[in-house]
Formats: sequence, structure tokens, C-alpha cells
Amino acid sequence: MKIIHVLNHFLPEQIGGTEVYVLSLCKSLQLCNLEALVLIPNYGSTINETYYVEGIKVIKYAEPTIADKAVIMGKAIPQGLPAFVQLIKTEMPDVVHFHTIGQSIGITIHHLLEVKKAGIRAIVTFHLAGYSCNVGTLMYKNQTLCNGLIDIKRCTACSYSKKNISPAMQKVLLPVALSAYNLNYDTTNWHLTIGTAIGFPFIINQLKKTLLSITTHCDKVVVLTKWYRQVLLLNKVSNNKIVCITQGLPLQREVEKTNVGLKKVGLKLIYVGRIIEDKGLHILLNAVKQLPSDKLYLDIYAQPSNTQYALALTAQTIQYPNIVWKGVLEPSSVVNTLSGYDVLCVPSIVCEMSPLVIQEAFAAKIPVLASDVYGNAEQVTDKVNGWLFQFNNSNDLKETIQMLINYPNLIDEAKLKIPSVKTFDKVALEYKAVYDEILSFV
Repeated sequence: MKIIHVLNHFLPEQIGGTEVYVLSLCKSLQLCNLEALVLIPNYGSTINETYYVEGIKVIKYAEPTIADKAVIMGKAIPQGLPAFVQLIKTEMPDVVHFHTIGQSIGITIHHLLEVKKAGIRAIVTFHLAGYSCNVGTLMYKNQTLCNGLIDIKRCTACSYSKKNISPAMQKVLLPVALSAYNLNYDTTNWHLTIGTAIGFPFIINQLKKTLLSITTHCDKVVVLTKWYRQVLLLNKVSNNKIVCITQGLPLQREVEKTNVGLKKVGLKLIYVGRIIEDKGLHILLNAVKQLPSDKLYLDIYAQPSNTQYALALTAQTIQYPNIVWKGVLEPSSVVNTLSGYDVLCVPSIVCEMSPLVIQEAFAAKIPVLASDVYGNAEQVTDKVNGWLFQFNNSNDLKETIQMLINYPNLIDEAKLKIPSVKTFDKVALEYKAVYDEILSFV
């Protein structure tokens, strides 16, 4: 059986959760005697290229499209689509496995439709919440958890807040936008910002159409969490199409206690992730800075960044010797490094699908302190294998950390209740079952 995995980027150019997931899945599928390769766009190029990552073949198909407004809005078909189709026909896979379907110059719904037109089975794994959320966070106006139902009025209002449009302006824009939508007057073609703003209901409607088109045309939809399955069901996706394959741990290795932080006396916290606002690192730093520096230590493992957000956080911590920036942590070293700490903190301020780092912490046998957004709350049981605090609330996080400083025995108790971790070998077997099922369709 031959499986082609399709996504927008891959290692070594981009190392993110989806990329690591796909690499781990390909390697595990090969152990099951399946052939697995990766297909991604070769942005800005008119030629195809091939390279290998840890023995996995990666093909970059020619994608010379220039991202103008029509492409960004999903109203134009990427120029690289014929090259994609030709490679699919040349490779002749049994299944094409999409890990990304968006718009603009990357992988789009048109790529899925061409695969199905060629008579090839296709599945889609939803790694992010953006398929059902225009702002990609499933947080209504950055204030409350959203149930995920795509609603034209509510989603438009939320999009305005994400764009930092003032409440006063929103009161003016929203009725105008809804009236234009009801009259089927699409202003997104205007070459003006106001046209896009008024046209948001059309953007939301297209989001819904694309979600239903994806789930209608693919053979199976894979979700990584139970909570996102409920989101899809709420949006009228057929239950028969959905398969839940929960997160597994790539690159599983025996945990060897490291010497990281062992000379420190006090609570040893660790943060592993990107330095972007959605990850909530500023919430964690605000909490740590208010606590005794001789009883609490925080090490931050993240790719250095020159963004205004990252530079501001770095500057704020210069005078705090108990906060140390450690730089990049290689995926194969995460579990062993985590084992040298007391607690992992995951302070996300948006709903993440299923953070892999939580599973890595459990593999390292340390509990997790996380914000109570959907993806975190499905893995961390409050006061059992970790602790949940109110998202975007540094004071609540500070009080929880203070509790752990005062009562360190709580950490030892939580360690005893950490669940076993699912390996990617198991994930691969579950995917193989899905492949076998869809190939058996008459």
C-alpha cells in the first residue's frame, strides 16, 4: 500500500507540530510495510524537487503562484495545481492523506477534488481548529470559549474583534455587512479594506461551504480529539465520516533523568513552545515575576525570534535571574529534558487541538499546569495529573504556582496519576485500519 501525505510545509524548512506528526507517522507506517512519502508545494518555483528526511521521500511540486488578493481570498486556483495532479498520477498512490487544506497558494480544496476526480481514495486529518473558525482560535472575541458552530452573524462579530476593530465601529459595520450579505452583494472584490470588512459574512459562509465540501468529498475525516469531533457534528458533518485517532508520542525513547536544574532548590518550571501571543508565554511570565525568585525557576525552550512580541518578553525578564531562555530544543530531546523539571506549563490563550508537549511531559513522568482551553483540558485532569487555570488569567496561574511552591507533595501525588502515553506505532496501526477500510469500499 502506498500513501502520499500532503501538507503545506515540511522539515527541515519548518518544524512544527503538524510536520513532526507527519514525519513520525510516515516512519511508523514504513514499519508496518506501507510505503509513505510526502508531497508539498515548491513555493515560488517552476520546477519539482526531491529530497529525503530521515529516509522519508519528500517531493516539492512546482508552485509559482503569486499571492494576490484573489488567491488569498480563495477565489483563484493556484497555478501549481497541474503539477500536483501530474505527480499524483505519476506516483499512483492507493491513498492521498491530506494534513492541510486551506486557501491561498498552498494546498486547497481544489487539490482534494482533483484527487477524487482521479479515482483515488483520500482522507483528511484536522490538525487545527481553523477549518471551522475564521480566526483559528475557537475563542469568541478572545474572551470566552466558543462551541464551534459556524454562525454568520456571531462569527463576523468575532472576526471584527480579532481585527481590533473598535466596538463603536463594529456597531456600524455589522448591520451593514449583514444587510449586504442578505442582498447577496459581495464587497470582498473591492480593492479597499472596507470592502473586506463589509464582506466578512461572505468569508464566513465560504468557510462553512469549504468545511462541508472537504468532509463530503473525502472518504474519512480524522480528528485528534473528542472535543473537535463534537464541533464537526455541530456543523452537520456526518458522524460516519469521522474517526478519532488521539495524539501519540513521536520519537519515543527511554527517559533518562537529566541534570537540568537539579542544583536548584525550589519549584522548577519549564515552557516548551513558540514565542507567539497565542501560546500565552506572557501570561506565564507575568505570574512568575510576581513570585519569590529564590523559590521558583523557569526555563524557556523556544526558537529565538525578532518579533516585537518576543523582544518585549525578553527585555522584561533581563532583571529576573530565575527566568532563563534556553533556545531551541530538538524534538528527540524533549522528553529527556522535561524529566529534569517538576512541572510543564502550557499557558495557551487560544484553543489548541491537542498539544503534543503535554504527551511528552507525561512520557517524562512530570505533571502539567495548563490553561483550561479545550485541547489542554481534554488531556489534563485538574488536580489529578496536573492543574488547570483560567486562560488569559495570570493571577489565577500565579496562585496555582504559589500553591505548588507551598505544597510540593501535590506534585509527587500528581506524578502517580500520570496516564500511560500512546506511542506512534499505535497511531500508525489505527491509520492503517482507516486506509484498509476506505480501500475496501465498493
